[in-house]
Amino acid sequence: MIVGRLADVARHKSTLPAVVVRVLDVLQTLDLARLTPERVHLEGDQLFYTVEDVTLRSLDESRPEAHARYADIQMPLSGGERYGFALPQAGLVAVDDQLAARDLAYYPPPANESFIDLYPGDYVVFLPGELHRSALVIGEKSVLRKLVVKIHLSLLGLAD
Repeated sequence: MIVGRLADVARHKSTLPAVVVRVLDVLQTLDLARLTPERVHLEGDQLFYTVEDVTLRSLDESRPEAHARYADIQMPLSGGERYGFALPQAGLVAVDDQLAARDLAYYPPPANESFIDLYPGDYVVFLPGELHRSALVIGEKSVLRKLVVKIHLSLLGLAD
């Protein structure tokens, strides 16, 4: 997991994966507050983003998930969003494995799950295999606009 602020990307370019810097540079050129729900392909199915409206939910209403072929960059656009995170854990078996069809698997709550609250201007990167929960409510339930970038693992140098 990588966490940062979009405004600080220039200071961290040497420590971030090149494709993440490329994406964040593109996002800095957009008027994020005016984005509407859509899917935008930056490099075909290898690199794209979606803008979506999600209903924030409680911890009990959510399930940890992980991906095998894509990393996520997630950014709340219209308010605060809590994220859960845990490193991959040996022996934790998916309870709903959709990896082949949708690159998505859901898991039971992991041990040692951590949480972080992000607000507009913040971003988080979840690498393939990292367990995460998004769209968790911080205060009251509401609808949140967010941006999710999908980066194929080959662009991160993790596959041939």
